[in-house]
Amino acid sequence: MDHDGRRDPGRHLKRSIVLVVALAVAVTLGLGLYADFGKVGEELRSFDWALFPLAAALTAINYLIRFVRWQVYLGRVEIRIPVVRSFWIFIAGLTMTITPAKLGELIKCGLLKRSFGVPVRRSAPVVLAERVTDATGVIVLAVIGGAGTDRWPLLVVALVGVVAAVVIIRSPLLERFAVLGEAPEAARVLLTMPLLAAMTGVSAVSWFFECLAAYVCVRGLDLGLSLADTIVVFSLGSLAGALSFLPGGVGVAETSMTALIRALGDVSRAAAVAATVLIRLATLWFAVAIGLVGLAVEQRLARKAPAVAGR
Repeated sequence: MDHDGRRDPGRHLKRSIVLVVALAVAVTLGLGLYADFGKVGEELRSFDWALFPLAAALTAINYLIRFVRWQVYLGRVEIRIPVVRSFWIFIAGLTMTITPAKLGELIKCGLLKRSFGVPVRRSAPVVLAERVTDATGVIVLAVIGGAGTDRWPLLVVALVGVVAAVVIIRSPLLERFAVLGEAPEAARVLLTMPLLAAMTGVSAVSWFFECLAAYVCVRGLDLGLSLADTIVVFSLGSLAGALSFLPGGVGVAETSMTALIRALGDVSRAAAVAATVLIRLATLWFAVAIGLVGLAVEQRLARKAPAVAGR
């Protein structure tokens, strides 16, 4: 509880992060055994660390574009709060990148309710729409990146699968699942085909910057992967992690990316593992770090402003 006796949205965050970090360490140890720790260390020492801030900056651009999408969605369901507070609430949600399929980003709904009295049933569809367009945007990138390879049939099948999922999500059947906290009218507004198509485009652009961050990591190791190959690696690895429903996709994402890097380029085990470690540092763990800053700022702003009674 915070000083006003209200439940603190970040109460169990520390424990969750510790558990995911422990899992990530275990996965890294496994990859190290697979590739030889000494050789992985040599690859990491050879990395041009002057490029890492560029990778982080490109990842940050992804977040800024996704914030614009968040603002559009809030406006569509008539949730109007100060832009500065909206920004920090959005950034705070990045701490939950480590939850299965990022569904922990529903913490943003809790923050909206606590500070502005926005009912969770009204804001939850925004998070749902974000997750849907994240998936469709990443799939679009994967298809574009793999268009020139012999793997394009698999990518098209994946795209069809996402389209099928969107159809199910937009169907009246989902309205029966009250546990999702979904307001049917808000969901219908956010998942109309024109808006869905537009936000898929926005998501594809935003995630492209994260693919560029991954490419910077690849180039910093002087690996022979093209940008198109890197897009396939990052997109399919991220999707595999999300579909695993493991926290942050940890384990599945790393092994998938390592395998794809080796499959698409003439890359040693050690180099593939080193690239994967760097990519995850510049994307997943950078998101968590930024999210912790955002959560701390939002908590401080919330303490300064009186809570709003539920509407």
